[in-house]
Amino acid sequence: MMNHFISLNELTLTEPLKGAFLASLQTENLTIAYTDTIAGAEIPLHHHPEEAVDILLDGELEMQIGETTSVLKKGMISIVPSNVPHRAKAITACRVVTVFYPKRG
Repeated sequence: MMNHFISLNELTLTEPLKGAFLASLQTENLTIAYTDTIAGAEIPLHHHPEEAVDILLDGELEMQIGETTSVLKKGMISIVPSNVPHRAKAITACRVVTVFYPKRG
């Protein structure tokens, strides 16, 4: 049975990229990722077939989506369309929740 209530503080984080700590969970149709980064951590340019919505909980994050770059601040959201190249760099320590649709394989 799915746990309907989850605390971010209880997730087990891994470090797939230097300075970027990640946990994820799956629902029937979505993947939800939580990323906790140190200042200076970078997510290199990449793309994927899923759409992604990033919700910045804390910090400042420089985000490039396609040819557009912007600085996200606490409470801001970015929307990454399917297969569009994007990258991110943590200007400060950041906490981000990302929702992918459809769920990642």
